[in-house]
Amino acid sequence: MNAPMPNAPEPLLPVDGKGVRSAREIPFLADGRHGPDLLEISEAIQPIVELVAHRDSQTPMMIAVVGPSGAGKSFTLGRIAAGVEALRAAAKTVDGPFVSQIVTVSLDAAAIATDPAAHLAAATYAALCRDNGDGGYAALADEAAHAGADPHLAASKAAERHDEARRRLDAERQARDETEARRARLSDVVLFETPGSRVDAYARASRGRIEARLRRFELLTGEPTANFKELVRDFAGAGAGSRLGLALRSIWAYRRQSRLLLGAIVFFLLALAVSQARGPIVASWLKGLSAGWAADWIAAHGDWMDYAITAFLILGGLALALNLWRAFIFTASLYRGVRLLNYEVRERGRELDAASARLNQRVASLSAEAEAAARHAEAADRRAKLRGPVAAERGPAPMFLDPTQAPQAAARAFFAALDRAADGQGEAGAPPVSVTPNPPAAVPKRIVLVIDNLDALSPAQALQAIETARSLFGRAFVGLFAFDPRRLAAAIGDKARLTESVDKLFQIVFNAGRVNGVGGERLVARLLGGAAQPSRRAYDARQSILGEPIGAAEGALLTALAPFAAATPRGVKRYLNIYRLARVGATSKAAVALALAVEQGGDDKTRGAFARLIAENPDGAVPEPLEPPALVAAMRAARASGLGALRSTDLVEAQALANRYQLGV
Repeated sequence: MNAPMPNAPEPLLPVDGKGVRSAREIPFLADGRHGPDLLEISEAIQPIVELVAHRDSQTPMMIAVVGPSGAGKSFTLGRIAAGVEALRAAAKTVDGPFVSQIVTVSLDAAAIATDPAAHLAAATYAALCRDNGDGGYAALADEAAHAGADPHLAASKAAERHDEARRRLDAERQARDETEARRARLSDVVLFETPGSRVDAYARASRGRIEARLRRFELLTGEPTANFKELVRDFAGAGAGSRLGLALRSIWAYRRQSRLLLGAIVFFLLALAVSQARGPIVASWLKGLSAGWAADWIAAHGDWMDYAITAFLILGGLALALNLWRAFIFTASLYRGVRLLNYEVRERGRELDAASARLNQRVASLSAEAEAAARHAEAADRRAKLRGPVAAERGPAPMFLDPTQAPQAAARAFFAALDRAADGQGEAGAPPVSVTPNPPAAVPKRIVLVIDNLDALSPAQALQAIETARSLFGRAFVGLFAFDPRRLAAAIGDKARLTESVDKLFQIVFNAGRVNGVGGERLVARLLGGAAQPSRRAYDARQSILGEPIGAAEGALLTALAPFAAATPRGVKRYLNIYRLARVGATSKAAVALALAVEQGGDDKTRGAFARLIAENPDGAVPEPLEPPALVAAMRAARASGLGALRSTDLVEAQALANRYQLGV
């Protein structure tokens, strides 16, 4: 029973973008909007995708994706948005019927429940500022965002933001300069301004020895630790040759060291003199001076002379050794201080370099922010000058013009400004001669708001969100909404009022639950053993399937069926719009026009008679019904149009196509 079907291809499902795996191998299938197109939604939504991106489509446009929970509304909405983005990208490189200046705004309805107008405006503003390959429309967004505020108040706040940005920039620059100055004089900082540093710890631990050494060299002029640090600073600042010279100078350059050297020289000279006194030359010289007794005494006490020579040599050697030893330990202490200082400087230098780099980045960021604030302040000042006298001459502005006090009014003013920009009107009022207006900002040809998850709101909140969006949308706006119409019944009323309200709010209704007749068993088969479905549909931006004009025969048929399909101008427009979408790929245009007229304009009796007529004639041609008279006249007009047969298969196909664009409640 559980054995897999032999020779059945397995669908491939994406796994975290790292490849694909068979559905049989996946232990759990998520209920997400991504995955294979098992219901072939991409084929059904192609007319809607092209309608949204078509250059000649009139806006504003409201499109509803409806169906019961789990029917694939979010999946359909996501595929429509992805298709529009694909056409937008493709339209940049080819000359076709689609526009490339499209901005898509995606929202979760759960986030706009409290204040739909403000949240829609905020999301639209963010999307306009985002760079989607066209450079973004930040200038337009800024201009529109200030439309609802007092221009003089906005100019004042912009100036305050600029001043604040400059203050922060100056503070960061000062901190950076202080850090760089501290880095430049890091040796002095470590030696004299950093208690507990390695050099400081060494100097304090060896204070007695250092004081004695400095005293011997007569370098003690104050506090021993400070004197030692000054010597270390000077020693570290000298080069390698200079350090060697200073080390050698420590042998003779100081008074006590020079005394030791002088004593060593004296002792060595005395040893030399005594040694020479024992020689024949000195003896002859003494005898010539009648001091023969001295020569005899020296000759008689030669061993004493040896002792004297040895003593003088020892004393001279001791004086020289003491001199060299003092010079060595003094220089060694300085070298150790320099090593500790260099280690500390390198360690703290890395920290200061990192801090300086961070501050440089912060300064660069704040510089860009200050420049942007300056531009905004300048633009706000120009807007204020265009609007009339200054605030001091006019008095305080009304509070309702401040967006912080009236976010809904500001949001409506924002959308109204976008509407004027899309129509090419700009702001009202001519600029004074002395003021040069801003260059015109780039304006997108289409702004598509995709609002999903309306079922997360209460029926009243969902209806309020839809009505608010409909009231905000102007030229260039397209709204895509996904919801279950049965949930709105509690807020609207009975079925007739629900249908009337939806028809008023939306020009196109796409029923995701009626795309095709794939049942649960076929879905399971497709998941476990059917062929894999493509993840995305490739759209051709060079031509549109909606480009075929309505011919004379179609016009005559639609004219004949219009009274049957709709009783109001809005209904007639809806009938024509849906017919253009539903006829794409249909076998018989006459059958589509007839079925759409029955589903849209017929009452329950007429729709029931039409359904029975199709069911009772499953094969071949369908005869004319006996009643109702309106259906009889409509079928005669469809047959006489010459736009296709009215066989049972044609009517079944046409009825399925027509039901895709019905509310289905």
